[in-house]
Amino acid sequence: MKTTLNIRDDLFRRAKAQAALMGVSLGRFLEESLERMLQDDSKKPGYWSEWAQTQPMVSREAAKSLENIFLDPDFRKIDPEMWS
Repeated sequence: MKTTLNIRDDLFRRAKAQAALMGVSLGRFLEESLERMLQDDSKKPGYWSEWAQTQPMVSREAAKSLENIFLDPDFRKIDPEMWS
């Protein structure tokens, strides 16, 4: 698809120079740049570690208690009464 973009002169020059250094066309460079910017945030480096730091801290006992609940065979069962 062809389109027209308005890009600042300095940004255009930097992008064109970087594309040349990488040995790709400006169009390909811009496509790859857009793909990287639009990728799922959870796949970006550091996403999960940054997210984990925002979560409340729990004690080891509380974490073990939650783990036991999740691992319990009854945890995955659906109670039909809850959905009626």
